[in-house]
Amino acid sequence: MNTSLFRCVSLIRLTNSVPRKLASHQRKLLLRSLIAGSILLVSCGAYYSYHLVRNTMLESLKKNAFFKLYEGRESLDRWLSNQKFYVEILANTVQVRSLDWAKAEPYLKAEILRSSDIYTIAIGKPDGWRNVIGGKPANVADHAYFKKAMAGITSVSSPLISRANKTPTIVVATPIRQNFHTNSQPIGEIHSLVRLDRVNLVVSSLQYGNHSYAFAVDSQGRIVAHADRSYSFNQKQVQDPQLLPVIQHMLKNKQGMDLIKVNDRMQYVAYLPLWEADWSVALVIPRENIESQLQLLDIIALVMAGMAAVLLIILGRVQAIEQRHLKKSNELLEKRVAERTAELSNAMEQLQQSQLRMIQTEKMSALGNLVAGVAHEINNPVNFIHGNITYVDEYARNLLHLIDLYQQHFPTPPELIQNYLEDIDFEFLAQDLPKTLASMRVGTDRIQQIVLSLRNFSRLDQAEVKPVDIHEGIDSTLLILQHRLKATPNQTAVEVIKDYEELPLVNCYASQLNQVLMNILVNALDAMEDQRNPNLDPAHPCTIRIQTRKLDSGMVQIAIADNGPGMTPEVQQRIFDPFFTTKPVGKGTGMGMSISYQIVVERHQGRLYCVSQPGKGTEFFLEIPIQKSSEVF
Repeated sequence: MNTSLFRCVSLIRLTNSVPRKLASHQRKLLLRSLIAGSILLVSCGAYYSYHLVRNTMLESLKKNAFFKLYEGRESLDRWLSNQKFYVEILANTVQVRSLDWAKAEPYLKAEILRSSDIYTIAIGKPDGWRNVIGGKPANVADHAYFKKAMAGITSVSSPLISRANKTPTIVVATPIRQNFHTNSQPIGEIHSLVRLDRVNLVVSSLQYGNHSYAFAVDSQGRIVAHADRSYSFNQKQVQDPQLLPVIQHMLKNKQGMDLIKVNDRMQYVAYLPLWEADWSVALVIPRENIESQLQLLDIIALVMAGMAAVLLIILGRVQAIEQRHLKKSNELLEKRVAERTAELSNAMEQLQQSQLRMIQTEKMSALGNLVAGVAHEINNPVNFIHGNITYVDEYARNLLHLIDLYQQHFPTPPELIQNYLEDIDFEFLAQDLPKTLASMRVGTDRIQQIVLSLRNFSRLDQAEVKPVDIHEGIDSTLLILQHRLKATPNQTAVEVIKDYEELPLVNCYASQLNQVLMNILVNALDAMEDQRNPNLDPAHPCTIRIQTRKLDSGMVQIAIADNGPGMTPEVQQRIFDPFFTTKPVGKGTGMGMSISYQIVVERHQGRLYCVSQPGKGTEFFLEIPIQKSSEVF
């Protein structure tokens, strides 16, 4: 190849005096400059686009893992808040406010029998002496929880070991007042001794993939609860040297999600403080649990890197003037990419702040914003890649044609070039490269379709009341849940039967209605989870039937029925109550159907009810007015 180029240059120099050949030489230089600039532009653009897309997807995956920890933190806070509220209610009873232990003891014994977490209750007087159920009087004036209660503060203590039964315990203390005025001087205090079993249960249930685990620490860095019970709180607490750097990092930074070295491995650690106690909870996630989902993107990047390497080999053969042009183009491209990177960083920061605010107010609303935000951020770089595939294909074909021209004019290349062509299997490369680009185009088309479905589901651009196609919302929701509907090695598929009637456009809040559909469909899939065992009778597959029709009352009805286990009458009566759930601890908050009821009945002036029998499945009916005055909304 070097010999051929040398001969071409020599011929050009010898014919500089001929105007025609001089013009041809200039055209070749211009062509080389265009090729060199195109190679550098495509290579750098693909490299930076890959990193932008990868970082965006990684941040999205980290937010999903962080949201799992947030749910666990919310569960613990709700439990601690309930314990505080329960003790405050006891403090306002007549028996307790009398400070007469003979009157209060029988009443408190009955209350202990009603609670599964509290194993004893005590009443303390201003001088520090307390009476406790099942124990002897003692002076607790030097205890922090007693001092806080006498100062008018309801508090949760750090864990301690009960002297009576050697049980890991927390103390929930609150002041006793003569009247209901919160600014009045306390006349005593009441505190309950609560087992740590519920904390251990919630922490043990927090997981994000294989080999992930959670733990909680108090303000002193002592482990309160751990998924591995050998770390649980005990009287002689010994810090794990592997977790010590993690705990120090948590106490210093309060909350976040960072890559930290744990057990000689870099792992993601998400951590949050509790609102109701001076504790923190953390979730340790193996790095591969999050980054393994980026393998497809890495494969695409590897293919692009291979293409760039081939093109750069050709680029290394051009003249120094072409390299200077490439350097200038590269500087311009780096400046543009730096500006774009800064814009995306600001957008990601604003998106993160918006998501955290919405998570604190409503779980399902946060899900819609997260889906729409991620879809928007993915759409831009995907469009960039999709738009440039055409140019990459054209440039690749031009380069292959250029190599073909060299082979036609120099059919017998040097042995070194011939060996290299055989090493890289040039004939296969020339045939497979267009196919690879075509496959990449199909992949980007698929990503664009998924992004469009995500945006249709969230409909954040339709925050006001607008005419909406109900069927489009149902189909978008089903597409979001497609991963839960299809068959897996451990579960059979769920068949969705659609029975759509022609409907007019309905004036409603589209994103909120999609949230209701999502809640109902997710509950149906959760209810049928045990029935999807591949070893069960295949003659009775799991199905979800969705029917729509227009009612004579000027409303449209959506009926969603499943053939799951059904519900008892007692469960049906409480299905729309806040915080009521039949799911295990940490899996359900009990707010999904309550929020759905508010959206349909209060927000849209519609109806939401269900019909169910044990063993015969459940059917939810959602009725929405077609037209409503603006005052209703």
